[in-house]
Amino acid sequence: MGSGADSKSGRIAASGRTLKEHLGIIESLKSDPVGSRKVTLDFESGDFRGWSVRRLARPDSALIQSDVVRTGSRACRFEIRPGDYVSQGVRAELRDWYNAPFENPTWYGFSTYLPNDFRPPAGELGDLSGKPPLALRYFDGTLRFTGAFSKVASPDPDERYVFHEIPEVAHDRWMDFVFRIHWSREQESTIDAWLDGAPLFSFAGPLGYRNQAKGPYFKFGVYASGETSGPLAVYHDNYSRGDDYAEVDPAVAHAGPNGQ
Repeated sequence: MGSGADSKSGRIAASGRTLKEHLGIIESLKSDPVGSRKVTLDFESGDFRGWSVRRLARPDSALIQSDVVRTGSRACRFEIRPGDYVSQGVRAELRDWYNAPFENPTWYGFSTYLPNDFRPPAGELGDLSGKPPLALRYFDGTLRFTGAFSKVASPDPDERYVFHEIPEVAHDRWMDFVFRIHWSREQESTIDAWLDGAPLFSFAGPLGYRNQAKGPYFKFGVYASGETSGPLAVYHDNYSRGDDYAEVDPAVAHAGPNGQ
């Protein structure tokens, strides 16, 4: 029989995570220990409490800064560079630990800022294939809202959707996104989306993966399915999750576990 310490070390090794990553998980869960439906993670505390940081390749992959901000005094700058390969892609992302419930609508709100120099070469960020049931993808100057459905979770799903496109998406200004999503494992899911307070698109149909026991989780940052030719940076701010538009409106500050 091994000692308790040996067993713990073995479990950590088998998980594929380092001890530092496990300690980060423990610290992150302190701010949302029971999976509260309502949370605000707006970077005002100056740290990443409440977020999973496993998808950051470097210490400066995500930086909390005060130069480009939507609300309050801080927002997060995400950057990828050639070689920042994490979890089957070049990425710098933060994940909300919460898994949305099935058969009960969840509201999400956040703000995104694309600097003027966020203009990767044509085709560099990859195609529309992939696993996320809902994703925002920058592709050759167009912002696409895509989705996926399959009976079994797969990077090559049975159905792929393009819900909406914004050609020549704006740079050097904040975009406020709000989503109301009813995730369903058995019936149709629904999406209602807003941009800057105006309706953007709606969808009803099969979405996600029937074999997954837990509902989808939220993450944001910057991602490329292939290698990049140089640094790419974006900013995100004022992420909230709640029960109605007012609770997640990214145009206003909200009190929350990571707020002031």
